[in-house]
Amino acid sequence: MTGKYTLLEQELVKSLTERLLDFKYVNRSRNYFFKDVTIDHHIFDILSDHLWENTGWGDTISELVNSPLDANAFDRYVRERVYENFISALDDLN
Repeated sequence: MTGKYTLLEQELVKSLTERLLDFKYVNRSRNYFFKDVTIDHHIFDILSDHLWENTGWGDTISELVNSPLDANAFDRYVRERVYENFISALDDLN
């Protein structure tokens, strides 16, 4: 995905990948992060933290939430990138 959400995507992918590594997330041999409640919770927590702490992402997150088509594309893109980064990081650790 490209466009107005690119920087937020990059921030979320980085934060979520780091968080999963810190929490020692167990992938359970899946090859995707879709329909994963744990990932849902982490995404919500990270975005909520940005809103709560007024990090400058508030307007972008609010705009994203109000656009279901953009939100769905954003969610899919982030999950795909996080999965790739997470698996790559695990491979590097082993």
